[in-house]
Amino acid sequence: MQILPYWAAGLVAGSVISVFLSGKITDGVTALATGRFRFAAILAAAVLGVVSPLCMFGTVPVLAAFSRKNVPEHLLAAFMISSILLNPNIFMLSFVLGTDIAVARLVFGILGGVIAGVLVSVFYKNKTLFSFESFGETKGKKKKLFFLDLFKAFRITAPYLLIGIVITALFSRYIPPAWVAGVFGARYGLGMLFATSLSIPLYACGGGVIPLIRAWMFSGMGAGDAMAFMIAGPATKITNISAVKMIFRGKYFILYVVFCLSFAMLAGFATSVVLNS
Repeated sequence: MQILPYWAAGLVAGSVISVFLSGKITDGVTALATGRFRFAAILAAAVLGVVSPLCMFGTVPVLAAFSRKNVPEHLLAAFMISSILLNPNIFMLSFVLGTDIAVARLVFGILGGVIAGVLVSVFYKNKTLFSFESFGETKGKKKKLFFLDLFKAFRITAPYLLIGIVITALFSRYIPPAWVAGVFGARYGLGMLFATSLSIPLYACGGGVIPLIRAWMFSGMGAGDAMAFMIAGPATKITNISAVKMIFRGKYFILYVVFCLSFAMLAGFATSVVLNS
C-alpha cells in the first residue's frame, strides 16, 4: 500500500511522456547537434535521456535514428547513459526510499550521461564508438494511445513489482537485520563494493528491486550502498547489457562496463558523504 501510489504515478507519468512528448524529445536531441555550446548540448542530451521513458531495446532504434541525422557521438553517449540509469517511472517510484534518495538518483542519472558525453567528446572525438549497421530506417508508426501505453506499462512492471514484494516479505521474515547491518553498515567501502557487485545478478527490474532496497535500508543499508546498487543495476542487467553489446564496437563495450561500475561506486561514495554529513 505504501508503494502503490508511487508506482501508479510513475506509470502515468511515463505514459504521458511516451505518447505526447516522445516526438519532442527526439526533435530536441536532433536540434542539439547544431548547438554552438558543446557542454550545454551534452547536459541537455542527458536531461532528455532521463526524461525518455524508453527501455534500452527501445532506446537503441532511437539512437540509430539520431545517428542517421548526424547527431554527434558524444550526444549519443550522454543520452544513452542517462536513459539507462533512470526514467520517469523509476524516478517516481524512488520516492518510496525518501525524497533525498529520489533527488540524488535524478542528479546522478543526469550526471552519468554528462560525464560520459564529456569523456567521449575529449578522448574519442574522432573515433567511431557506435555501430548501427543492423538497424535500418524504420517506417512511421501510428500514434500510440495513452491507455494502451499505460496498460502495456502495467503489464510489464506489475509482475516484477509483485515478485519484489514477495522477496521483500521473505527477506523481512527470515533474514535478521543484523546481517544486513553487518554487510552494508560496518564495512564502509567494502559494503558499497558488495552492493555494486550484488546488483549485477539481482537487478531484473527497477521497480521490482525498490521494495527490497527499502527493506535493506530499514535493516541498516546505507544510502550510499543503495545508490551504488541502483546505478550499477540498470547499467549491467542482462537485457540492457545485451542491447548495448549490439551497438558498441569491440573494446568500447568493455569501457562501457568499467565506466558504469566505476560511476556507481563514485555515486555511492558521494551519496554517503552528502546525506550522512
